[in-house]
Amino acid sequence: MRNRYNRCMRPLAIAALSSLMALALCACPEAKPGGVNAAIGSGDASQAMTSSAVPQTPPQGAQRVTLKTTDGWQLAGWYWTAAAKPAPGIILLHQRGKDKSSWGNFPALLVKQGYNVLAIDLRGHGESLAPGGRHIGVDDLQDADYAAMLKDVAAADQFLSTQPGVDSDRIGIIGASIGANLAIMYLAGDRRVRTAVCLSPGLDFRGLRPMEFMKQVDKRPLYLIASKGDDYSAKTADALSQAGVVEGPKSLRLFDGKAHGTDMLAANPGLAQTIAGGWLLNYLPPKR
Repeated sequence: MRNRYNRCMRPLAIAALSSLMALALCACPEAKPGGVNAAIGSGDASQAMTSSAVPQTPPQGAQRVTLKTTDGWQLAGWYWTAAAKPAPGIILLHQRGKDKSSWGNFPALLVKQGYNVLAIDLRGHGESLAPGGRHIGVDDLQDADYAAMLKDVAAADQFLSTQPGVDSDRIGIIGASIGANLAIMYLAGDRRVRTAVCLSPGLDFRGLRPMEFMKQVDKRPLYLIASKGDDYSAKTADALSQAGVVEGPKSLRLFDGKAHGTDMLAANPGLAQTIAGGWLLNYLPPKR
């Protein structure tokens, strides 16, 4: 049954993603990479990291994986498997200028709650390689490269969907900053993605404009999180929470301080547990 469903849905999802990417191919102001005190949307990328040729050691319990996108990028990833099977899959998308390691202990918490977890390095970040095995840093990325990051999410989705023990019809995405924008846009184009959690989204990060896709999110649950002192993201999260289908469960949570993206997990004790043991267990519960 699942194989027949996937055969039917995969062409539709690919077609939807193509439409999303076409809409996203446009210029926009550059967002800051997002540190604890980052003010997003001003155009300063001085703290951005570049791709590194030095392999990162996977955390305990994770295995190193390499994903290939349809346009030839090799994405580095860490993959954690849940003890009970089948279990939902969670894709983690970091913010601009960081990499898969920025999630800290959060993936381990998700696994403890019963999820298979995949954290990837988006193109131009971490250990990911451009076609031909070239290292390209984030400062060398063009607007078209950010639009093409939807292909990175698709590669992560494809990987999870083919892993033993993953319930491929029950996928969730958690994204930070530009990863939050990608999470909403991909959610809009793939009905197998059941929910998205968005840390510090932006109305326009490098041409990725999630507001244009809120209607396609439909009634699926969306958790929007930002810091009050991160004004651009706070206003964006509020606007997104009021957009889209009225019946769709959307929750907005604003924290004190200026922490941005994955830095919010460290700056706000209890947030990680709220996501893993609250939101996800409510809207994407593992089968017990």
